[in-house]
Amino acid sequence: MIKVRWGLILCTLTIAAGLKTGVAATSFEERDCTSMPRGAVTNLPLPLSKWGQITCTSLGQMLTSQDGWIWIMPDASGTVLIPAEQLENVKDSDSVESYFTRIDVAKVKGEEFDSAYGAFHAGFDAKEVKPDGYRVELTSASGKTIRMFFFDYDSYAWGMTCPDNKCDTDTRFMILDKNHKPQPRQPAI
Repeated sequence: MIKVRWGLILCTLTIAAGLKTGVAATSFEERDCTSMPRGAVTNLPLPLSKWGQITCTSLGQMLTSQDGWIWIMPDASGTVLIPAEQLENVKDSDSVESYFTRIDVAKVKGEEFDSAYGAFHAGFDAKEVKPDGYRVELTSASGKTIRMFFFDYDSYAWGMTCPDNKCDTDTRFMILDKNHKPQPRQPAI
């Protein structure tokens, strides 16, 4: 159940085919953010702003890839958008306000990094140089908070959600710079 719920929150989608949650592509259009309510977050803190941006849509705010970057599922099944509210709640109600009221980013180290990175890195090369890790908490107008971790490898990154403080490898997604081939980090000498 949690995987289905968070799969919808991650809102993996292919724009040309419409949303996998059943919302037609025509009802999902980008809008100007100037009409967002007072208290809506409009800018992201670093380093999240390097790869991401807030996009306003007909379904409310979404965390999306920054220009020049792409957030994509590892199997290339679609791009990733993170809506402020669960899409089925927004599309079925005229009264649900869908925007972020707070976005906190903190660099993580020690036990918190090891725990999140261990969950994220399951199935990957154990010898790979470790990235910088960041905890991101996205709070919506309804008061719900989505916890995510981002792992910065300099020329690319990864993201993953952690519902109920349990990171789910099924929610991992790649963050790729469209203009550069990802280069693995070099080990420190």
